[in-house]
Amino acid sequence: MADMLMRAFQEHPMFENISMTNCSALMGCLGCIERSYKKDQIITPPEVSVRMLGLVISGCVHTIKEDVWGRTTFLSYTNEDGIFGEVMEGETFQDRGVIFKAAEPTVVIYLPIDRILHPCKNSCPFHHQLSRNLFVMMSRKNIALTEKIEITSKPSLREKILAYLSLEAQKKGSMTINIPLNRTEMADYLCTNRSALSRELSSMKKDGILDYDQKVFHLYNVSQEH
Repeated sequence: MADMLMRAFQEHPMFENISMTNCSALMGCLGCIERSYKKDQIITPPEVSVRMLGLVISGCVHTIKEDVWGRTTFLSYTNEDGIFGEVMEGETFQDRGVIFKAAEPTVVIYLPIDRILHPCKNSCPFHHQLSRNLFVMMSRKNIALTEKIEITSKPSLREKILAYLSLEAQKKGSMTINIPLNRTEMADYLCTNRSALSRELSSMKKDGILDYDQKVFHLYNVSQEH
C-alpha cells in the first residue's frame, strides 16, 4: 500500500501540489484503501459507496448505466489519471443503476470524501489542497461528459467517429493516436453497434480520411467533403 500511494503521489493529479513528506500523514489521516481488479471485474461495494472517491492508479474503469430492463449504456471511461465515484450526497450509484467495471487489470486507491472535505482535528496542511484538486478533477469530468454529448449528438456515424478521434488527437497533440477503447467499447461509446462501426471505419479508410491498426489511428486532412 505504501509503494502504491507513493506512486500515486508522484503521478496522480489528485495529489498535485502536495509534498512527498505528507505521504505518511495522508495515509493515516484519510484511511486510504487499495484495491486491484481483474479485466471485466465489476467494482462493487463496499469499495465504491456514496461517500468514497476512487483514484485510478493504473488501468481503466468504465462507467455503465443499466436500465430496468437490463439494457446498458456506456457513459464514460476513466484512465489512470482520473477519478470516479465522486457523489457527495444522496443515493448510491447502485441505486441509480450505475455500474463500474475494470476494462483491464486495474489498481484503485479509495479516499473517503468526507475526510477530504472536512479537515480533521490535526488540521493537516494537505486537506485544503486535496479539496481544490478534487473540484478541479470534477470539472474535468464534467468537460468529458459534455464532450460525449457533443460527439453522440452528431447526425451521422461518420461525424461521430471524426468528432471522437478529433478530440483524442487534440488532447494528445498528434494526428496519430492510440485510443483507450477496443472496437466493441468504441461502438458502445458512440451509441452504435460494432458491425456498423467496422463498416464505417473501413469506408473512411478507403476514402483516405484515416488509417488504423487495432487501437492506433492516423488522421489525414479531412477539410474536403467525403
